[in-house]
Order: sequence, then structure tokens, then C-alpha cells
Amino acid sequence: MILSGTKEKIFDAAIDLFSERGFNGVPVRDIAKAAGIKESSIYGHFINKEDILNHILDYHHEGMLNKRVDIYSLESEINYMVPRDVVKLIFFNYGKQNDPRIDKTARIIFMEQYINAKAREFVQKYMLEEPVEYYQSLLELMRSKGKIKDDIELEIAARELNYGFL
Repeated sequence: MILSGTKEKIFDAAIDLFSERGFNGVPVRDIAKAAGIKESSIYGHFINKEDILNHILDYHHEGMLNKRVDIYSLESEINYMVPRDVVKLIFFNYGKQNDPRIDKTARIIFMEQYINAKAREFVQKYMLEEPVEYYQSLLELMRSKGKIKDDIELEIAARELNYGFL
């Protein structure tokens, strides 16, 4: 998601304010003030405050996907490294996140999940289910290469990897 100009100012102001005070604790006028614009100008860029939150959720998801290593690009590492080191490689790649917005958007999502249905659905789908599917695919590839024993429950191991990451 590429933002620029006033829309980016609004987006950044909303991220800063939502991460400090929560979505419900921030009126649109405060976002406008922090962005240095008139309140009415926000509506030329976003439908409403909920639309800003939707953009924040999309931004976070896109940012996390962009940091996710393609499983099949790891085939040579899987062939020559122990599984623990392959997983470390993936975790370190996530840790190299150079976008301070991602930390703030994560804080917003975790705060809002208890009171906002969209944030709760986001956590369930994109932070719990989707990563588990990713890790399970990774573990299946490792198993197919003889790196993991056949008696390991891959879904449970994938869930543990994801919870370790969270």
C-alpha cells in the first residue's frame, strides 16, 4: 500500500493516535489536528474513521506478507540446515522489519481485538490461522525431505511455532 501527501499524513496521525488511545478514544478532529488539516479534509481521502482502520489492517497484513519468506525459496536451506535453523531464519527475517508503522499497527490490532469485530476477525484469520497454514506447509516440506519425523503432529507444531512468534 503506497500512501503519499495528505492521505499519508492522515494515516500516520491515525496510527499514532490509535496506538496510544485506541480507536474509540480518538475523534476524527484529533486525527485532523495531528495531520495539520481541517477535519472535513479527511473525508476527501477516507470515507470515515472506520475506513482509516480498514486501511491500517490492510497495511499491517500486506507488511507481514511482504516479510514472509516463500517456503519453496527455502528448499536449499531445508536441505542443508537443521529445521531449528530454518525457523530461526524465518523469524530473523520478520525481525528485520524496518517499518515502525508495523509495530504500531500491531499494537492497534491487539488492543482493538477485544472491542472491535473487524480487528478480532483480523487476528483470527491473519495472525492465527494463516500463519499456522504457512508453518504447516513449511513443516510438510521439511518432512518430505526427511528433516522431521513422521510421528510429529504438524498442525500442533505449526501452532506452537506461530504462538512463539506472536
